[in-house]
Amino acid sequence: MEPAALERFPSPGKGSGLRSRRRVRPGELLYRAEPFAYVVTKEQLGRLCERCLRRNEHLHRCSQCKVAKYCGKSCQKEAWLDHKQECRCLKSIEPTFPPDSVRLAGRIVFKLLRQSTCLSERLYSFSDLQSNIEQLSDEMKDGLRHLTQTLQLYLKTEIQDASHLPPAIDFFQIFTKVTCNCFTISNGEMQDVGVGLYPSMSLLNHSCDPNCVIVFEGYQLLLRSVREIQIGEEDAEKLAGEEHAWKEVRDAVNKVRYPKSKEEWEQVLARCQNLLSSNMGRLPDTNIYQLKMLDCAMDACINLESWQEALYYGSRTLGPYRLYYPGFHPLRAVQLMRVGKLQYSQDMFPQALETLKQAYNIMKVTHGTDHSLVQALMEIKEECEAIMRTQ
Repeated sequence: MEPAALERFPSPGKGSGLRSRRRVRPGELLYRAEPFAYVVTKEQLGRLCERCLRRNEHLHRCSQCKVAKYCGKSCQKEAWLDHKQECRCLKSIEPTFPPDSVRLAGRIVFKLLRQSTCLSERLYSFSDLQSNIEQLSDEMKDGLRHLTQTLQLYLKTEIQDASHLPPAIDFFQIFTKVTCNCFTISNGEMQDVGVGLYPSMSLLNHSCDPNCVIVFEGYQLLLRSVREIQIGEEDAEKLAGEEHAWKEVRDAVNKVRYPKSKEEWEQVLARCQNLLSSNMGRLPDTNIYQLKMLDCAMDACINLESWQEALYYGSRTLGPYRLYYPGFHPLRAVQLMRVGKLQYSQDMFPQALETLKQAYNIMKVTHGTDHSLVQALMEIKEECEAIMRTQ
């Protein structure tokens, strides 16, 4: 959809909102947004290209700061405007590294100083963004003040005295805006890879019965329409089962950090296996924490190349995913694709084809047929069909 077909409007009780000016069919691309600013998450640092956010085994690092890494010369060249001043700041504070929000805020400061216009501000500019400061607790405000001090230290080599900056560049205000307006950027597998600010998309008001979804292609945010869906579950279903059992699972899931080695993945899997077997019959797979634990076990098995066990856990997640993400939902589509790929790896071609078809029927609406993930899905689906024809 052309940006002209979307308009900003005053939404009672919610400030501004975003609405369509014409009738929209399911699966339409409503908006393609460039970020005002974005960074790779600290957890994924060194694994992804800082410009295109794609995974690459052979990244070239910036010769100055030795931190930023890129696919090649073109990505490094395109990223230089955003990285130039940041580069000196990263170098000046080594061996420490700033939190994601501080690095993102730093990029925002340099962008505001350049006074460059940005496509992402077409419907709503950075200065328009609400900070909702009156809704923040004193504890939150103290946390943001601490981040403000961290940002001042981080930028010291480029900005010696923050009090000399234009009034529009207020470090504390920047953090209040980032806190309630930034988006987590996810890759095709729905793993968090970055944090970005897309001002025009901050106009979207949250709904429990959404008529559109957000997916990412690299650092670009895609807003796609989906048909209206009914949420058929209540909070009580999310926490079904014995309370002490799901609380133990919740605590275990919350402690998991992204493992970086085979040994760490093995530890995560052992913990998951232990809890899943001890809670057999005490927690249904529809319990939200049990579902997260199954996802975690599946991820660990995939990283350890235990395909059969990964499929066992993945298959158990499909029912709960249908409950939590009914209708057209990108998370359910990606999960179906992952399980379909695992079925394919186990030579379960008829089952794989059925699962991949389900994934495709959702993904063509949520991602669009030209999305790289849908192209990859089509390839596996066609390979599956070709093998079945020869059998």
